[in-house]
Amino acid sequence: MTVPQEHQLGEPYLGRSNSLLVQIPTWADMVAFGQGKAQMNNGYPRSVVHPDICLLSSKILAKVHDDIDCTHSSLLLFSGAQAALSCKDYILLLSQAKDQPTVADSIRVYWVDFSSSVCCGHHTRSSGSFLYAILYPSAASQNAHAFWQRAGPGISSRLAQQCLKDDSGPRIHALTVHTTTIRGILPDSNPVYEELCSRIAGYVQHRAAEPRITKQVAASDVFLYASGMAAIFHVHQSILDWRNGESVNAGLLYEPTLRILQTKGPGLRSYNLGTEADLNHLTAQLELGSEDARAGIDPLQTTETVDLQRLRRLADQHEILVVVDDSVASFANVDLLEVADIVVTSLSKYFSGYAHLMARSAILNPNSTHYAALQKQMSATYENSLFVEDAIQLEFNSRDFLARMARINDTTQYLVTQLLPLVSDPASPLTHIFYPSVCSSRPYYERQMRPRWSERPRSGYGGVFTMDFADVASSSVFFDHLHVYKGLSFGADVCIASPYMQMTGQTSKKQVSANGTNDTIIRFSVGLEEVEDILQRINTALDAATLVYMAKGHMSP
Repeated sequence: MTVPQEHQLGEPYLGRSNSLLVQIPTWADMVAFGQGKAQMNNGYPRSVVHPDICLLSSKILAKVHDDIDCTHSSLLLFSGAQAALSCKDYILLLSQAKDQPTVADSIRVYWVDFSSSVCCGHHTRSSGSFLYAILYPSAASQNAHAFWQRAGPGISSRLAQQCLKDDSGPRIHALTVHTTTIRGILPDSNPVYEELCSRIAGYVQHRAAEPRITKQVAASDVFLYASGMAAIFHVHQSILDWRNGESVNAGLLYEPTLRILQTKGPGLRSYNLGTEADLNHLTAQLELGSEDARAGIDPLQTTETVDLQRLRRLADQHEILVVVDDSVASFANVDLLEVADIVVTSLSKYFSGYAHLMARSAILNPNSTHYAALQKQMSATYENSLFVEDAIQLEFNSRDFLARMARINDTTQYLVTQLLPLVSDPASPLTHIFYPSVCSSRPYYERQMRPRWSERPRSGYGGVFTMDFADVASSSVFFDHLHVYKGLSFGADVCIASPYMQMTGQTSKKQVSANGTNDTIIRFSVGLEEVEDILQRINTALDAATLVYMAKGHMSP
């Protein structure tokens, strides 16, 4: 197992130029990052713009200033026209909400032609031939960056690197209705996209005897995106365009998802962790008819599992869409076709498995009563922003997806089993282990587990578990003495740890209470390293935390 101790703050994992994993080595670094005080040139692409994208943006901005009478100081790049125009609309939306003076005329959109460059190579890929640039005044920078983080449709670092190889430079053109309608919807002809969609459709097929499942997912039911938030943004916007209404979430949401649901549409009703009490409250609200129309329910699969069967019954009773994010468990382990109208999955995580590309899928359930309307609505505004070179790498990486997931399942279950006795040891600072196999919500998870098929590895409980400690002092010492990679992602080939609340900047008592989680938790994502090596590193860090815990007057061994 590689020891990442020599990696400093902001250094990419293993020096990979497209790494999603950037080292944030200490508790103090994580706190600074969550508060927006950590200065890093590299980072998770949704949080920190990749250096190569920054370089390309600077070159295009300089070209715009040379060719066009424009004094705008800031620019964002997109691979699709719809994304660029959505960015403009979102900047104006936030500006209006904050009573800021930004007006539509101060934001300009251009398409940037790389059609004769190496940008597309030998592939036929419409969005690889040109980019879309949105220019805005510096006063709108915060709102523009919010769109980048929350909607996530910006270009990938691989696309930027290929565009930078073009010595002739970009050609800048004003975006017109013609270029929007023609270039924005051209299909991608490279067969890798069909291969990926077919592979994903095959993995999510339902094999149990369930009366409500009569149709299996086809490749045409799978939509690919360049990032997780791009998928969530498009799904949410498509639902709003079809039936505008409040969103409801049952389960812990990632902060960017939360912000999109809050700022786009009539609003969001949150039911915390989706516990039985939360669902009782939701049921009562629905019975009172307090929500006139719902855009969807979005329970995020965490170590605590939402009762999805109950959500499905509520959805059927009240004509609500159910959108489920299965990224933590992955569709290798859980089958959601009997409960979800739409399943969104981060392909950046386990499906890719090597933390060096961004992608996500949205899968329409053909058994949903809303399937025809959703298929029509999503197809009408869909842009495949997944760059072809990223798609090719993703196809290659995912060939051993099921085997990797099975190994990670086994390793994680072993680690949890070994650590669990420490929770009841009064001399240990470890107070809880959260993992689907040992949580009170285990029956809800197991209802959705895939049955064992002879042609594929067995399913399991996933590769993420959470450790909770008696106090922040013990938790922080454990984290600082834990020699694994430390960053914002999960589902990679290496172990990744993070203090979740500090990482997200939610450490105030009000924020901790609202999330129903503690500021003493460490999220641990298991990789492909040898299990005993991982356990030894965890135990070494626990020994250091125990010394601090006992020094504060707790029981000694």
